[in-house]
Amino acid sequence: MKKKYLHILSFDGLSKVDIEFMKTLPAFSEYMKEASGCMSVLSVYPSITYCAHTSITTGVYPYVHGIVNNTKNQMDRESPDWFWHERDIKVDTFQKLANENGYSILSLFWPVSAGSKYIKYNMPEIFANRKWQNQIMVSLMNGSPMFQYNLNKRFGYLRNGVSEPELDNFSHESFLYSLENYKADINMVHYIDLDSQRHEYGFDSKEAREALVRLDKRLGDIVDRLKSIGIYDDSVIVILGDHSSRDLHSNVYVNKLFGDAGLLEYDDKGLIINKRAYCKSADGAGYIYADDEIDDNVLLDIIKPLVQDKIIEAVYTREQAREMGADDSCRFMIEASEGYFFLNPVRDEVVVPTEIAKGFEKKIYKNNHGYNPYTKKDYETVFFVSGKDIKKGVFVDQMNLVDEGPTFASILGFEMDNVQGRVMTEFLEV
Repeated sequence: MKKKYLHILSFDGLSKVDIEFMKTLPAFSEYMKEASGCMSVLSVYPSITYCAHTSITTGVYPYVHGIVNNTKNQMDRESPDWFWHERDIKVDTFQKLANENGYSILSLFWPVSAGSKYIKYNMPEIFANRKWQNQIMVSLMNGSPMFQYNLNKRFGYLRNGVSEPELDNFSHESFLYSLENYKADINMVHYIDLDSQRHEYGFDSKEAREALVRLDKRLGDIVDRLKSIGIYDDSVIVILGDHSSRDLHSNVYVNKLFGDAGLLEYDDKGLIINKRAYCKSADGAGYIYADDEIDDNVLLDIIKPLVQDKIIEAVYTREQAREMGADDSCRFMIEASEGYFFLNPVRDEVVVPTEIAKGFEKKIYKNNHGYNPYTKKDYETVFFVSGKDIKKGVFVDQMNLVDEGPTFASILGFEMDNVQGRVMTEFLEV
């Protein structure tokens, strides 16, 4: 069988709402002439990047794969560590199984890939989170050193820390170079520009629209590069999103209520230093964790004012959280109403308009995600696939992120076992 290449392009924050505009752009409209897919893909709960990307590559929901949030429950840290490392994933990944089936993998900034034993060329998404750490060294130690050294030497001038679109400019030029010079069978890249612009400027902002135009240009560059190096006809190109998002008007500091109830202690920065019960933010959602001896009704009474004021839209039990794929070690899961999102620290007030919070928070979001994908309208993301042995023009009404990893595997001729998703055979010629 002739060799097949798989290129997975993750456009972080790409929503179903974006597609009508994307269809007006040159590269995407040309791509869609050959593509199949779904314009209504349900994300996972909570609908945040690390949970979502791990479900994409494992075919299971967060309570199974173990990446139940972006960040760890380090409530005493102003900047908690993220779930950067592959070792935190509790099940087999697509990358592991692909490696075992003889495929070489190249990955740029794919979430939860640091320290991977299965990615041949790896620049992981990880940042220096201690004062004594250096960004370049942290990245080198958790990826492929010579691969990263070469890319940084060639394209490092394009970066400006983690600012966008400079970071995506770097990753994009690195990806184009790598396609031609490293010749991996599977190439994975995570573009962050769109999500970043929406966080800072809002969903329908001019900056977000410009990011979509840049993504279209990047897609065109990739297609051109695959053609120029002679592997386009043997390639499959996947474009996927991980979640949608909502614009915000208020920060919600739920832990102020737990502090007032005497169930946690905090320092002068509002960081939690001792806790018996607390809320761990997942942005538009939040986990309530508590010691076993604390009764459920006590916890419900504490958050009751936010429910009554319709700041909390829904309260889910542990069992309901598990049914929706979230962490079943929580006591409750709370869903923010439109315009609100949860933060971890304790502040003087429980609910603070974002405009006022600018006075004391280092980073203010105008847009965020994490919300329940099963209840929010027009909150779906997308999945498209085009290329060798892929049908043209087949679109299904709905699918799930957990269907994507098993479908990747089937495209390359192997199976992922013990998954909760399914292979999207509708898209495949064989």
